[in-house]
Amino acid sequence: MNSQMHSTKIYIEAAHQVSIQQPLTEAWMTEPIRYDEPFVRAVNPTFRVFIPANEVRRMGNIMKRALVTMLRLVADTGVEHPDAIITGTSLGCLDYTERFLDDLTQNGEQMLSPTWFMQSTHNTVGSALAIYTKTHGYNVTYSHGELSFDAGLLDAWMQMQLERISTAVVGGHDEMIASYYELLKRTGYVGIKGMVPCGEVAMSMLLNTEKKADSLCGLAAVTISSFISMDQMRQQVEKMLSNAGMTYGDLSAVMTGVNGNPQNDCHYDAIVRSLFPDKPLLHYKHLFGENFTASALGVYAAAHCLHQRVLPTSLYADDTPCRQDSPESILLINQRGGKEYSLILLTAC
Repeated sequence: MNSQMHSTKIYIEAAHQVSIQQPLTEAWMTEPIRYDEPFVRAVNPTFRVFIPANEVRRMGNIMKRALVTMLRLVADTGVEHPDAIITGTSLGCLDYTERFLDDLTQNGEQMLSPTWFMQSTHNTVGSALAIYTKTHGYNVTYSHGELSFDAGLLDAWMQMQLERISTAVVGGHDEMIASYYELLKRTGYVGIKGMVPCGEVAMSMLLNTEKKADSLCGLAAVTISSFISMDQMRQQVEKMLSNAGMTYGDLSAVMTGVNGNPQNDCHYDAIVRSLFPDKPLLHYKHLFGENFTASALGVYAAAHCLHQRVLPTSLYADDTPCRQDSPESILLINQRGGKEYSLILLTAC
């Protein structure tokens, strides 16, 4: 799948996060929180500031986090009813799913909590956002593992290129629970020595086909490919840059999902060595943690870097060949098992 139609310009107007960094702020750019623990829960904001107390009690953490990030978008942009709400989540409402299943086994399928059941599906988050904001347009949830957010972003891109929508809230939301973390640890996916923490993510951004004075950056291209060679990826990158009116020399930096796990990092290392040996190399998972929709936080971080025209020292890889003072563009690379890749090109407004 690819996005290279390039007839409509798209902008990231605003983006907010709840993660293992300070929530709803860009304090991580100057004062990042560092962790030594292998598993870290998200730092929650005070939900009752944004959501009435009687409603907060009926929501799981992932729903509250997603709703708060969207409400901040509404406050920042004034777009109360976007044309689309597109959600990427690999695990969905994992906490309530576990509670429902535990209740099911312990009570012999009787006296079950309807709340845990109703809020245990993957599309609960997108539905809750639509109900709470009275948004009745296009609403879809993608559950594609590590590419869940990327698939949702690609969908929004294509819908805008086809002129079906002009605004869209695109989010990446995933939570983690202790029991599932232990299962992932056994597989070697997280928790190995030298790896970044396993974290949680709630990130919402507003895409708009209209550029505003305070838009964060431009979304120049999105592609998702499977089983491609290095030469095919090089051709994709060249085409993305060409369609955006850029050349290889115009690319300011490359951001990857390196996380300290050799089974993951080897795929990024091969791409960087072959295609971007002389470009500044950025990482983000050492600050925001690893989870199935961590790529949403990569896009969020890159968008704010382009908006402020600065690349914080904390984002640079230790072995980066050079540094960039005032970035004009960032290419984000995300992959799943060395088989599926997404490329997202962001440009300064």
